[in-house]
Amino acid sequence: MIIDTHAHIAHQGFIEDVRKGKYGPTLSIEKGKKWELLVTRSRILGQERVHRNPLPSRVYDVEARLKDMDATGVDRQILSVVPPCMYYNLDAGLCGEIATSFNDHLVELSRSLPSRFSCMATVPLQAPEAAVKELERAVSLGHIGVQIGTNVAGTNLDDPGLDVFWQKVVSLNVPVLIHPIDVMGLEDRLKDYYLNNLIGNPLDTTIAVACLIFGGVIERFPALKIILSHTGGFTPWIRGRWQHGYIEREEPKSKGAQPPENYFGKFYYDTVIHNADCLEFAWKTMGADRLVYATDYPFDMGNLGPAREIPGLSRLPEADREKILGGNARKIYRLTA
Repeated sequence: MIIDTHAHIAHQGFIEDVRKGKYGPTLSIEKGKKWELLVTRSRILGQERVHRNPLPSRVYDVEARLKDMDATGVDRQILSVVPPCMYYNLDAGLCGEIATSFNDHLVELSRSLPSRFSCMATVPLQAPEAAVKELERAVSLGHIGVQIGTNVAGTNLDDPGLDVFWQKVVSLNVPVLIHPIDVMGLEDRLKDYYLNNLIGNPLDTTIAVACLIFGGVIERFPALKIILSHTGGFTPWIRGRWQHGYIEREEPKSKGAQPPENYFGKFYYDTVIHNADCLEFAWKTMGADRLVYATDYPFDMGNLGPAREIPGLSRLPEADREKILGGNARKIYRLTA
């Protein structure tokens, strides 16, 4: 079984709610040149912002999604919401209402096609206690993991207030997919050339990993199962610098972290890297047991071709290919069917 661990969706039910004005002026939908745009009015780092995120039809068209899965050889997608729809910049109550709607819609879809879809919850992480309650509820309904952002409205993931969330994740034994949102430099040095995605997304994931390591989160919660988008951002390639810095400096030790080399093997890394040499490097350094197949469906920065033809996979031993394509995901998510 080939399992896609990184596939996004904006459920049709949520989109219809936005079209009907359920969430007031905060969320609306406009026509774009090629597709619809989900317009979000929020505050980021104290400033009023308006974001217009594209909604290609494959984000919500389930029949088209199934055809694409069949064409690329994907048996199952583990669905997660389109990242901008995590909404950590909105009022926590409204974010929680949207998360509840998303989670209910995704469970309904997964139940209707149990052989093709599983789902990960979204939670109002800006209010950790509320996030804990929603995660507990979502898992009781059938969610098998949770997707979170690389930061919470500008706050890094080592914030002590999030410990209650990490503890709940461990007690529920569900994986966490970390995906970049509201990336650093979005409004200034990364605004041209699509650098917000080409550099900003992997950079923000790298910052998140560094904070989880040096902030002592992995030390305090060693049972966490964390999947990193886009092969961990820059993490696999810069690990030597982190290790050297830990030896030479006191700052990386300030929160009780052990040497970073102790932690790299505790994360899982998806395969969205688009380069054969890089995938092979990740396999050599992180190990086949730590890689999981992913597409970032349906966006253009994803691996949208045949699953068995992603760059570099053919270089690996057959047994390791099967682990990466599905075996590891089955274990991480405890899938029995």
